[in-house]
Amino acid sequence: MRVTGTDAAAEVVERARAARRGRLVFTIGTGCCESTAPFLYEDFWPGPDQEQVGEVAGVPVYAPDHLRALYPGDDGVVIDVEPVLAESLSIETEFGYRFVLRDRAGRAVAAGEPARCDVPEAVSALRSRGPQQLPEPLRGLRLR
Repeated sequence: MRVTGTDAAAEVVERARAARRGRLVFTIGTGCCESTAPFLYEDFWPGPDQEQVGEVAGVPVYAPDHLRALYPGDDGVVIDVEPVLAESLSIETEFGYRFVLRDRAGRAVAAGEPARCDVPEAVSALRSRGPQQLPEPLRGLRLR
């Protein structure tokens, strides 16, 4: 697997580098519902099954075994960026962007597939639950 980045993605990485002090690292395949989305983290330590598969603006990109198996040899994807807000822990969201994967022809990797998470409504954190209160034993508890 070989991962590269667009000039636009490199520009956002440079903005993140200027705003952060730690070592930046991309990881792909570590998200919950978007397991192929690229995430840019500061001081991230890749897992034991992750290997470097490329770099964007000098920032290493890591991917786990299961994802590398999908792109044998020099086959791979491109990290690009879109100017959209997203709920993510990835650093680019601070600047109003979202990193995405594209194939070498520039098409979204999951083109035509709606983003969804198979979590039942009854347990989803996104469901409407009305006003919430802490359980009685936790009210007034002081945390340090």
